[in-house]
Order: sequence, then structure tokens, then C-alpha cells
Amino acid sequence: MNKKLPLMNILITSWKYCLSNFNVCAIFTALFYIMGALAVWSWKTWMFMPIVVGLYVLWGVFFRVYFNRRPYFMPKSLFNSLLPSTKIVLLTIVVATFFIMLQFVPLFINVSPEFNQKYAQFLQGDIERNGVLVLITNLLFLMVSPQIAYRPFLGWISALIGRSGSLKIAWEKTKGNYKEFLIISLLTDCLLTVIRWGIVSVGGNDYVTMVFAAPLIVYFNVISAQAYEFFFLNKE
Repeated sequence: MNKKLPLMNILITSWKYCLSNFNVCAIFTALFYIMGALAVWSWKTWMFMPIVVGLYVLWGVFFRVYFNRRPYFMPKSLFNSLLPSTKIVLLTIVVATFFIMLQFVPLFINVSPEFNQKYAQFLQGDIERNGVLVLITNLLFLMVSPQIAYRPFLGWISALIGRSGSLKIAWEKTKGNYKEFLIISLLTDCLLTVIRWGIVSVGGNDYVTMVFAAPLIVYFNVISAQAYEFFFLNKE
């Protein structure tokens, strides 16, 4: 019988963990903010990728600290975690590309020349700024995010702490919990969206947004860690 993630309990205990380990969470929040700000600053320059690597290492250390796996910085575990993380990234890219290409399908149905012309004008050069298409694409991606991101993410955590990083095992252990992981996905996305909208509406920028987003990301990583404990370490 598949285990059901006690979502409300996980949300509460994760919050309690952040409060009882405030200094640790504050340090990772500050480091994430600094590196995230550098990533925004270096976007489209050669410095961006080294900073992304640094962020990867940062979260690798975070999960080893959470599970008290010493040494906290373990190059071998980071290297082993590259396989599941690469699979997750590739899977995400494939699905995202599929959803983007779906936007062009009506052009190939050939309903009528008039329809094709209007739809082509609808798409032409403005896909990223088209609110309707962006909303639909984001909703579709949210619907599949438990399968391609949140559930396999536990496999990445497993590899980081020296256990099997098999995505297949992660999917098997979390089977029957689509709704629970979808709620986590929706909470994450909605809260980050609200934060960004609020900051932008008062004239703020990405650097200000990250002040509020950074602790939220740390909190949701704690949720992922506690979900891993529940499914992989039999912690009820």
C-alpha cells in the first residue's frame, strides 16, 4: 500500500524546523540571496554558469547539513547527484518544449486561411509577452510538475546524502501522492508569483524580490527534505 504524505503536518513541522534552526536557515537564506543576486547581475555573461554551479553546491551542502551527513561539503556526493539532476533538467526541458510547441499546432490543422492568418498574428514575435499563452503554458507545466520535478527531486536528495539517486525508485516510493505534490507546487508558485507581483507593483526589482523569496525557497527545501524522510527513511 502506498504511503500518503501528511501534507499539513509536513508544512507545520517544516516551519517549526526553520524556527528551531533559525541560524542555519538564516545563513543559507543569506548565501542564496547573495548568489541569486549575482546570478541576476551576471545573466547573459560568462560569469552566470559558474554562479549556477555555486548554487548547485550550496543546496547540496544544505541537504547534507539537514541530514547531518559529514563532511557537509562532499565532492563525491555532488558528483553522484549530477546524474539524477541532469535527468530532471532534461525531462523538464523536453516537457517545456512540448508545451511551447503545442502553441503552434493550430497552424498545422489548417482550419481556414483566415484563421491561420489571425492566429499567426496572435503568435508573431510576442509569445513571451502574450499573457494568455504564458498563463496556459504555466498551468500545464504546474499540472505535470509533481511528475517531472517534485517527486524525482527526492531522488536527487537521496544521491546527495550518499544513497541511491534512482528516479525510478523516487517515483515508486511517492506513487499515489500526485495531489499532495501538486499542492506543494501550487503553493510555491503562487507565493513566489504574489511576492514578485507585489514588489514590482511598488517599483521594486528582482533584487528586492529575492529578499522575500530567498527564505521561502529555504522553507520549501525543508519541506522537500521532510518529504524525503517520510518516504525514504520511514519517518512518520
